[in-house]
Amino acid sequence: MGFKFYLKVLFMVGSLGLVIYGIQTLRSQKFNQEVQKEDSALSVLLGSDARPMNWCALETQTVNIYDVAGEIQRTLTDSKDLSAVCEILIGPITKEAAERSVFAKRMVAKDAKGAEKVLEQAPGTPYFRTQGLPFSSPMLEKALQRLSQP
Repeated sequence: MGFKFYLKVLFMVGSLGLVIYGIQTLRSQKFNQEVQKEDSALSVLLGSDARPMNWCALETQTVNIYDVAGEIQRTLTDSKDLSAVCEILIGPITKEAAERSVFAKRMVAKDAKGAEKVLEQAPGTPYFRTQGLPFSSPMLEKALQRLSQP
């Protein structure tokens, strides 16, 4: 028995060890919690209910963020910020949650021609609505919290 035989056995034992480690990692509580998060890249990769959507117009130049009182809180013009609030992952919302939610204007996107698109939010929840379509988006909720701070 030569060197090649021992190398093959060592490779097979190492591969078996990696497979066992992978199985244990996939069964761990931490991994399951990460997969169940709606805004997790891992959950999107593994097939969550989240779908991408761009609610803004194609040539959006500004997005106004409104506070609860209906006053403009912040105006976004940077392309990175516009992308963070316009290109979002949306998830399902139950019919009951949509019916009991009271939506208020949260953002208005304006393009170069002056056309506006309005996004509404139920205050205190990750539930949004645009053009009559209700959806949930924890990812957008986090982006709004980040951008709402001065």
